[in-house]
Amino acid sequence: MWMISGLSSFLFGCLELSLKSFGIAMPGFSLTVKVQEDELSKRYEQGTYEFGVPSPLFVPMTMAAVINLTTLVIRSIMLTLRERISEELVMQILLSGFVTINCWPIYQAIALRSDKGRMPTKVTLISICLTLLLCIIVGVILQAR
Repeated sequence: MWMISGLSSFLFGCLELSLKSFGIAMPGFSLTVKVQEDELSKRYEQGTYEFGVPSPLFVPMTMAAVINLTTLVIRSIMLTLRERISEELVMQILLSGFVTINCWPIYQAIALRSDKGRMPTKVTLISICLTLLLCIIVGVILQAR
């Protein structure tokens, strides 16, 4: 839950405040479905988070989940290929592992769930594209140094 509030609502709140200060109105959007369905009620009672509505609030947290899973996989591969293990690399893997475990409901919504509450494909594809773009930009900036 902290990922959703920390990566989404604060980001969009700061963006809306900045745009309002420049006199630009930001269109409102609905985060959740207001119609109650039997299947939705069942998922709610099971404590399963509802991702079924395509919302821009899901993009930042999905990007963070994809980045952390990728980091965990790449760093783990680097750890197995290295002869000498640095303390810094181990700490990066532990941190990525912790965040990756906390992102399990997001990975579940992206890949494992088949109900209507799964992450919309559109949100997943936008998140992956933005993550790739971010990685390319960071790679170019680091190459220039």
